Amino acid sequence: MKIKHIRSTDIWLLSNGNKVLYRGRKNPWQSQKVIVAALRRDGRRLVA
Repeated sequence: MKIKHIRSTDIWLLSNGNKVLYRGRKNPWQSQKVIVAALRRDGRRLVA
């Protein structure tokens, strides 16, 4: 997975290969909910 910040538009991208799992203004490094939602979108399941 890659996390990239586009400064000109203040958008964060979280991607896996060519598939964009998250695109938004919240920093994935600081928001656990964003990462969990992206992993679910990728078809992975987290077990606590």
